[in-house]
Amino acid sequence: MNKPKINEKNYIERLKAKDQRALEYIIERYGGLLYSIIRKKLTLIPDKVDECFNDVLLKMWDHAEDYDEEKCEFKGWLAAIARYQAIDYLRIAKREEFGRAAESLEDLANKTCFNDERFREIEESIDNEFEKLISCLAPIDQEIFRRLYERGDSMDDISRDMNIPKKQLYNHTSRGKKKIRDRFLFKKEHING
Repeated sequence: MNKPKINEKNYIERLKAKDQRALEYIIERYGGLLYSIIRKKLTLIPDKVDECFNDVLLKMWDHAEDYDEEKCEFKGWLAAIARYQAIDYLRIAKREEFGRAAESLEDLANKTCFNDERFREIEESIDNEFEKLISCLAPIDQEIFRRLYERGDSMDDISRDMNIPKKQLYNHTSRGKKKIRDRFLFKKEHING
């Protein structure tokens, strides 16, 4: 039995059916876009670009059934996966740099990891991406997200310090996450890298 040729009209359906030819079609069609996004985000760790590209493809393959054509264009969905995967790679690089900077107590005493230029550059890149993500939120929600996800404060501490009941904080974070998802993952137009 002949399998249908993969084309513009059926590649998403074939991807969801786990047809490997759809993956090849997507690489041919969107590979340049993905590499462009990943290279831009991983300028500090260019040796990880190919690995990140492969992880993006794997995430796309594993989560193809999550893609909803009604909510966004495939290109935007794929670009969002690439951006988030690249951010994950930056976080990993940050942890690795931190580990190298603090390999011994003597090293730590002589050179704090925060003075390490590469560590600072990675940290700054992650911070810039985080700020872009939360820019669509109200100022109070931005503060909640910074405290929760950047500083790692507990809900109890945030609730106490900001004088907001915990239930209300959960509502703020839930609505904020939805707003970020709607803005960055389910956008109809091209997501710039």
